[in-house]
Amino acid sequence: MKTLDKQKKNVLTLCGAAMASLLLWGCGGTNPTTESFERSDYYTRGIGQYPGDPKEDFSPSLAPDHSTYRNIARLRSAFASSSHDYNLVAQLATDGIVTDKQPQYLNLSTPDGDVPRREREWMIDEGPYSRNTFPGGDTYFQFTLANYSKAAGKLSLVGTVVYDDNVSKGGYEIICQGSNDGKNWTEIGKLSGSGLPGQALSGRVVVTDPNKQTGETTMPVRKLNETITFNSEDAYSDYRVLLKMAGAHDWIFTEANFMDKDGLVEMKPSQFFNSAWMSATAGEEWLYVDLGSTSEFDKVVLHWINKAVKGKVQVSDDAVQWKDAAELPGGDGLIDEIALNGKQNARYVRLLMQQPANDSRYILSEVEVMGKGGLVAQPVAAPAASKGEIILSGGNWELQRASEVNASGEEISTPEFKPENWIVATVPGTVLSSYKNIGAIADPNYADNQLQVSESFFWSNFWYRDEFEVPEGFKQDRLFLNFDGINWKADVYMNGKKLGRIEGAFMRGKFDVTDLVVPGKNVVAVEIIRNNHIGAIKEKNKQSTDFNGGILGADNPTFHASIGWDWIPTVRGRNIGIWNDVFLTSTGKVTVADPLVTSVLPLPDTTSATLTAEVIVKNHDTNTVNGMLEGKVGDITFQQPVSLAAREEKTVVFDVKDFPQLKMENPRLWWPKGYGAPNLYDANFTFKVDDKVSDAKDFKVGIRQMTFNEDNHILSLFINGRRFIGRGGNWGFGESNLNYRGREYDIAVAYHADMNFTMMRNWVGMIGDEELYEACDRHGIMIWQDFWLANPADGPDPYYPEMFIANAEDYVKRIRSHASIGLYCGRNEGFPPEQIDKALRRIIKEDHPDIHYISSSADDVVSGHGPYRMLPAKEYFTLKTGNDKFHSERGMPNVMTYESMLRTFSPEGIWPQDNQWGMHDYTREGAQGCTSFNEIIAKGYGEPQSAKEFAELAQWVNYDGHRSLFESRSQNRKGLLMWMSHSCWPSMVWQTYDYYFEPTAAYFAIKKAFEPLHIQWSYADNTVKVVNASGEAYNGLRATAAVYNMDGSEVKRYAQRAALSSLPNTAVKVMTLPFPEDRNLARGKKTVASSSENDDSHAAKSVTDGNTGSSWRSGGPGEQWVMVDLGAPTEFSDIVLTWESEAAKAYEILASDDAEEWRTVYTSGKPSTPIDRIRIDPVTARYVKLQGTAPHDDWQLVLFEMELYGPETPAEELSPVHFIRLRLTDDAGNLLSENFYWRSNRLGDYRALNDLEPAKLDVRTKAETVDGKRIIRATVTNRGRSVAFAVRLMPVYASTGEQILPVIMDDNYFTLLRGETRKVDIEIDESLLGEDTYKLVARPYND
Repeated sequence: MKTLDKQKKNVLTLCGAAMASLLLWGCGGTNPTTESFERSDYYTRGIGQYPGDPKEDFSPSLAPDHSTYRNIARLRSAFASSSHDYNLVAQLATDGIVTDKQPQYLNLSTPDGDVPRREREWMIDEGPYSRNTFPGGDTYFQFTLANYSKAAGKLSLVGTVVYDDNVSKGGYEIICQGSNDGKNWTEIGKLSGSGLPGQALSGRVVVTDPNKQTGETTMPVRKLNETITFNSEDAYSDYRVLLKMAGAHDWIFTEANFMDKDGLVEMKPSQFFNSAWMSATAGEEWLYVDLGSTSEFDKVVLHWINKAVKGKVQVSDDAVQWKDAAELPGGDGLIDEIALNGKQNARYVRLLMQQPANDSRYILSEVEVMGKGGLVAQPVAAPAASKGEIILSGGNWELQRASEVNASGEEISTPEFKPENWIVATVPGTVLSSYKNIGAIADPNYADNQLQVSESFFWSNFWYRDEFEVPEGFKQDRLFLNFDGINWKADVYMNGKKLGRIEGAFMRGKFDVTDLVVPGKNVVAVEIIRNNHIGAIKEKNKQSTDFNGGILGADNPTFHASIGWDWIPTVRGRNIGIWNDVFLTSTGKVTVADPLVTSVLPLPDTTSATLTAEVIVKNHDTNTVNGMLEGKVGDITFQQPVSLAAREEKTVVFDVKDFPQLKMENPRLWWPKGYGAPNLYDANFTFKVDDKVSDAKDFKVGIRQMTFNEDNHILSLFINGRRFIGRGGNWGFGESNLNYRGREYDIAVAYHADMNFTMMRNWVGMIGDEELYEACDRHGIMIWQDFWLANPADGPDPYYPEMFIANAEDYVKRIRSHASIGLYCGRNEGFPPEQIDKALRRIIKEDHPDIHYISSSADDVVSGHGPYRMLPAKEYFTLKTGNDKFHSERGMPNVMTYESMLRTFSPEGIWPQDNQWGMHDYTREGAQGCTSFNEIIAKGYGEPQSAKEFAELAQWVNYDGHRSLFESRSQNRKGLLMWMSHSCWPSMVWQTYDYYFEPTAAYFAIKKAFEPLHIQWSYADNTVKVVNASGEAYNGLRATAAVYNMDGSEVKRYAQRAALSSLPNTAVKVMTLPFPEDRNLARGKKTVASSSENDDSHAAKSVTDGNTGSSWRSGGPGEQWVMVDLGAPTEFSDIVLTWESEAAKAYEILASDDAEEWRTVYTSGKPSTPIDRIRIDPVTARYVKLQGTAPHDDWQLVLFEMELYGPETPAEELSPVHFIRLRLTDDAGNLLSENFYWRSNRLGDYRALNDLEPAKLDVRTKAETVDGKRIIRATVTNRGRSVAFAVRLMPVYASTGEQILPVIMDDNYFTLLRGETRKVDIEIDESLLGEDTYKLVARPYND
């Protein structure tokens, strides 16, 4: 997207000023804010506000109107205590649309009552894995379609039945009934048989969903794919399915598809738009409106559908303390006009509803607050026209839901059309962003605000309209209206004429409007056409992520991830809109487009390069045109005459055979980070007719040659003849609502380069912004470019393959000039359908022939598939999967800092870990498996008691884990992309820096692990290696190792040093640290259990594997047990049990010499804690058994680890936690690499760090400005008597104490021994400071 200087009124975008981190959007309407309506002129509009650069921001300005008496609640954010579903939410009470019609909604119920909201549509969302479970041999499920009915001819049921084969001997019935009142039922179809339904599945099946969750039945399973044909195709509002089979334990259905003669019958209520909020209960509920500013008002008008007959109107300045302003009048009327108790001055207005009219849910169509103030949106002035181009950003764009427009595109695109009640639109931007930017919806990134935004409102076509003027003299031979990106499809109109259609989110649109544009005012109208297959909302909670992806994949290419994944919520509207630039261009008769310059080097010689340059030229005239095509790369120029027939388009190629100057001597090559400089040359193509420029294209060229091989079925990449190791991460979106611009991409990619990454992956091709590729070109980050195909389990093959292929061809041509493109990939974790795979191979071969294409991201010549959850650091060194190939996905949760948590969670949601945490991706289950993360913290540092404590402990776990994740890859060095390196919204899991651009501790661990020349220690075998990922050979190196106790004293016997040389792309073992053997007597011993939930992932062996991330889970309730065989009679006296939280109410420890005769050595007197440490009198036995006598909540036992220790241990010269310092220097003593580890005598137990004496730090800084950057040179010295462990530096504004972000630091989260000093350079953009200055906060773990 384009960056421009533009004039804006001196009023604020709702985001607020630069130095505030929690302003109008950030508070989500729940906290008091300091009102300011002055737009910032700083470099950033505020932390977490994107686009951040005012020059790239085309959102409207907002300011109060204190002079006009009006409905100041219209299009203001609203919040409710509950909503029945995801459609009838608070937003609709202030959308300005009034109705008295009963809304359509859906219920799913069983004999046990109503199914929770998040589960109602699982069987009808067209997703292959979302599913409902109905227990019992005589049960039912019932869909109730409130205020609508549907006719169907048959019902398709797909799923399984789990049954007791001792009871189920044959005979079943599946009966479908219909009703129009929920009382009187008609049988409309039936399946029955004397045998068992469906087909038998062999064995006792482990059912795995795409989120890598696992669970196992202990009964046989039959697969169901049954169709019930109805007696007639009548319409019903209620459908009930009776399920009858003796011995059935669970009926599990992934699909309950109602069908008619035309196919699937859409049952979801999101297909209907009803402008009303409906509560979830008939008890006390509330709804309040954030007016956006302190306003004066005297009347509230309520438009009810089902009213509250008792309640209050209340007002507040902070949405916390409420004051009564009037009683609700009651009565039968559906319109309440309520005069308040005098004029009120407040920002928030609340309806407290205490009794509904008919004991049913409250339904409210509209809240009007009559007064002065509120906020009014004013569009940003349109950018001035430049030579040959008018950027149609900002300006007069307006937006309206198509259901509210009763005119054709031809009519809308005329000056005579007068929009009524349209909103000021943000272009470029999604529809959702436009409503957010005027304050009509709450910020969906904050807390659980996404639940206040209506699914059905945004599942609609929308109209955009813009009026613009073309200045005199702008028009040349041809005028074109250009679109760089819309979603999903768009019909485009100008000045009363339809120009055509754009199909697919990654297809450019270019329309010749030469004969349509007139002097003065012109009008463009765009109807954005919604996706056909949006699926259903995924509502995460503290336990579950829901299921990844879904039917939206049928519409690819689109923003598939917007349906919701385990790293992003469901985006309402699925990012439809004009998301990329719109602009008018004026050219001659011939245009030039999509240049490409390729390079061939005489490898291994790199002192010359042979270039081939090509570009697409098109004649838009009805006559033949002859002209001259000129090209330039750096100082090399070339040209040739070109003749184009009428309307002809062709590719013109310049090669060295005809243009010998294209052999470049001593080229400045483009290199990825760590291999050399990412040198770029200015380049241009110009077409001239009669020596007059018809069109020109400027671009950048990186001279580099990519080569590839798949020897031994392993992908290897080479750049300029050198082996390239892809080290980096996956990106989903830049920003979940597509709000990134040049500033954000530059920051994010610069962060990647700072971490010593070499590659990023554009996962499933979700990012289509040119600025990403430009930033990667500048910073030397290679791009693994996916196409728009997710794992087949996460969505179907595209239903429109021709549209997919057309988008792919256009997109490859669009990005191919970028040196950073390193690899194309057809599909994530699977293979494309044959038609698409063949087309992609052809497109790459024809349009970008020097880049390789692979079909799958995780199979064949590369590997993938995780793991994704947190493992103890040691485990990464022993993982067997993915070490022999380039591994595309491996990660662990990476928790944001406490400061960022304050920006993300509401005060009531920040602690304890609950559903708001789940909504922000921190779920106990799923791929992230945050249960293991919690347990590692608990075992390693103790149970956190607050969000602040948790966030601080999480940083050290993240540092240790991420460093190990990458250091463990040093042996084979095949390449690894972490899942994920970039977060597109405020997430609590996979990232290196968070949504607000704050680097976490993991960022600095990765930066350390990816040093080009690096010294490291292995948790697995205590070896020390030097890893050379650079292109240079080093001689005369010296490696040293030292070990320190917690008091800072060195343990001399561990001191080692070694001399070595290091060649490029090598890992050399230089020493082994002689740490004592593990004293856990049970480690690695044979285990047996009474039962296991899963004989693989939750087997008994997990309790002695030394991994607190793995666990034994009993196969069910009852008195379950797990036994350890020590191999021989062994004396022990200390027992350590690491449980899942509250896993047992009571248990015993028993000992035996023969596993038959048992004696009790310990009986618990209270429920288990996460870690039970037990000391008993010394016992000698071969077998030790943990016997559960009362599991928690009468369910399974879950034990992570069972440790046994003997009573006699040798005096340990190492403190419980000790430190390892590694240093690598050259022959002159210059430090090349340093690494610092903490290690414990008990694996993973670092609680002794809590006993460190408080550190005393001396911090001194001085600053200078270099090229617009403020460089803070900090010197941090440990003046105390203790080790200063894990020191965190944080620059803040001197005046407010607020964080300064973004920031790049040499180092952070470092440890200082007594008397040590660390110098750290900190870089921030000078414009961030404005007239303020900085202060540097330094805080160690032992503060």
